[in-house]
Amino acid sequence: SASEMDRVAPYIEARDYAMGQVIIWEGSRDRALYVLGSGGGVVTKVIRGDVESVLARLVSGDHFGELSLIDGRAAAGSVSAETPCRVYSIDYDRLQQMVGEESPLFAKLTWRLLWDLATKLRATNRKVQEAVEWGLDAASVDPND
Repeated sequence: SASEMDRVAPYIEARDYAMGQVIIWEGSRDRALYVLGSGGGVVTKVIRGDVESVLARLVSGDHFGELSLIDGRAAAGSVSAETPCRVYSIDYDRLQQMVGEESPLFAKLTWRLLWDLATKLRATNRKVQEAVEWGLDAASVDPND
């Protein structure tokens, strides 16, 4: 709602990115949640050497960075702007401040984040299953033998 956005605004930072500009580098230790406000982005992961795989395409309203925000580990992939975009972020310290000052709003944000994580995990599970099935087919392996 508009009133919720007004309450969250003091905790959020907005930044504009040009097409091709990296928002997060794989391996970086940025501990923040990012929301794509406008434009488009792409999530990539280095597979081996210079070979990258596109993991996801992002559109306005999508979020990323939640894994590092939650567990403090390095970013699992890079995110770049595919088009000029505006990105909103809230870092770990500001999020902790919001927990203390806006607990009901934080609970709503957390539930949405968990829902989105479950959706992403289910999509990843499907991709892993497809990759394993492809590998079995390519090797002419029948798992029932």
